Amino acid sequence: MKILVRYLFMNLLMPLLYLLLAFSLLFIIGDLMDNADEFFSSKASLAMMAHYYSLQLPSMVIFIVPICLLLATLYSLSMLTRHSEIVAMRASGVSIYRIVRPYMLMGFFCFLFTAVVNEYTGPKFAYRAHQLLESQKYDSEDVYFEKIPYRNPSSGHTWYIESFDTRTYTMEGITLRQRRADGSDIAKITAKKGRWLDGRWWFEDGTIQRFDTSNNLIQRYDNEGNPLGPAEKFHTREMRNVHEIPEDFMGEAKSAEHQSSLELLKYIRTHGFLSPETLTKYETDFHHKLTMPFFCIIAVIIGIPVGAHTGRKGAFAGIMMAIAMFFGFYGSQFVLEYLAKQMVVLPWVGAWAPVIAFYIIGSFMIYRMR
Repeated sequence: MKILVRYLFMNLLMPLLYLLLAFSLLFIIGDLMDNADEFFSSKASLAMMAHYYSLQLPSMVIFIVPICLLLATLYSLSMLTRHSEIVAMRASGVSIYRIVRPYMLMGFFCFLFTAVVNEYTGPKFAYRAHQLLESQKYDSEDVYFEKIPYRNPSSGHTWYIESFDTRTYTMEGITLRQRRADGSDIAKITAKKGRWLDGRWWFEDGTIQRFDTSNNLIQRYDNEGNPLGPAEKFHTREMRNVHEIPEDFMGEAKSAEHQSSLELLKYIRTHGFLSPETLTKYETDFHHKLTMPFFCIIAVIIGIPVGAHTGRKGAFAGIMMAIAMFFGFYGSQFVLEYLAKQMVVLPWVGAWAPVIAFYIIGSFMIYRMR
């Protein structure tokens, strides 16, 4: 039985690897055609372009793995059916569920792989690739600096940062207000520069102004009672009571496609003050991120029954049927997510309903294979 499982597994793995390579090359060629003008106008080197596509690769894999898995499943099972190998296995007492088990395992492995890439490497590398392309397009490093307003209701902190270097986590032109629950100021901190060192923010060349409950500036006096003015100046200070981290500000600088699901969830929880329409869009994007790895499972459970049927009834019709079903899945998800962002349906319904529906359809088709 181990020999049979190994044979079926390799029968699927080899076409899958070839398809991944082919689709990766097609993606690079297509993207190169779109960005050729920017590359040539900025005189980008081959090394720079290779670096750009190496950064794009993880986010690209998330999209091409499901379709490659579908086509590999169709090809593998259609070949087995055409050569009557599945009939021979069934005649030897091997159940259909044991035959399709290696395909389901491959789908599960691809699910885990895309889940890890989608959460930890894809968004991060895609954002770096975006910055790299923008720096070449404008021949400037200004794309690495973002003007960022940020509000953290849990700590009562409201930030405005003139420029934030997304590579070195260095800020310039900092204004930080700490507010009470009623909206009045507790303190206002300004600084020319801030650096993230050893897990702490260090502000340079700044001032601190404090306010009473009536929102009036608190005057400062020396030991002899002489007024010092309301502003306390400092050259360098460790901000021990400031608990925001660079990733909090990165969430403001990055679009939803460049954020992981955890980053999106944190953004939603800390931005409850946004309009319902805006929050709904972010919630829909969050659920979409969660569903993406499940596309691999959908690809397999669609490919198994259609692939086994294809070998007997003709390859072209079966492949077209499977591809039509898979793109029907993509289309239904696109429509429902659009309705979710328009607040017609709930965000989780827009993202999860197509996944659940096509999982049930595919599972029923596999059940009928008995």
